[in-house]
Amino acid sequence: MKFIKIPISTLASIPVAKKEDISLDVYCAPNIIFREFFWLRLRLLTILINWVKPKTNRALDFGGGSGIMTPSLSQGFERVDLIDLHADEAEKLIKILNIKNAFVTKTNILEFDYGSEQFDMILAADVLEHFQDLEGPLPKIKRWLKSDGVLFTSLPTENIFYCFLRVIFRKQKPWDHFHTAAQVESTLKSHGFKKIAGLYHPLFIPIFPLFRISAWKKV
Repeated sequence: MKFIKIPISTLASIPVAKKEDISLDVYCAPNIIFREFFWLRLRLLTILINWVKPKTNRALDFGGGSGIMTPSLSQGFERVDLIDLHADEAEKLIKILNIKNAFVTKTNILEFDYGSEQFDMILAADVLEHFQDLEGPLPKIKRWLKSDGVLFTSLPTENIFYCFLRVIFRKQKPWDHFHTAAQVESTLKSHGFKKIAGLYHPLFIPIFPLFRISAWKKV
């Protein structure tokens, strides 16, 4: 799978619901260090996907929001589905980039069901920490993932270093970051998932990482 970095000019041209939307606040941020740090997180996700090598028939971008990973996923999978309640940006991005194998479902994830074992890969990038009750999304992910499929997660650690950098870059913690990476990963294990690979961002070492990027299989 090839990583596709969407031009900032393209992202900035897409109307958003509010100025704080992540495509503007993060991936189009004026501070180049801050901006490239988050683009690197997506590159690391791509590296991990290529390393684990899930089957490439059908992928789901779970809570895909702005569709920032859709161009990359569309290069590596025959079909890409994106589900999110707020997916207007993703729809516009797919149209602008003329991506033919990506399909958006705009709905409340907790009220929708794809059925059982539909996806070879599910990507949940910086989304699970936004669910106050993980008993909502995790059973759905487990049901939708094929028995030999792979779940990929990216999760903010919310450690002391993370909080310190928020002060430096003048960013407030989102009100809906309900869980740390460690809490989400512990819950995944209790729901029958096993971590099979992982990276830490930055520096690749588990000393005050800002993000845990992980691959999981059902057990």
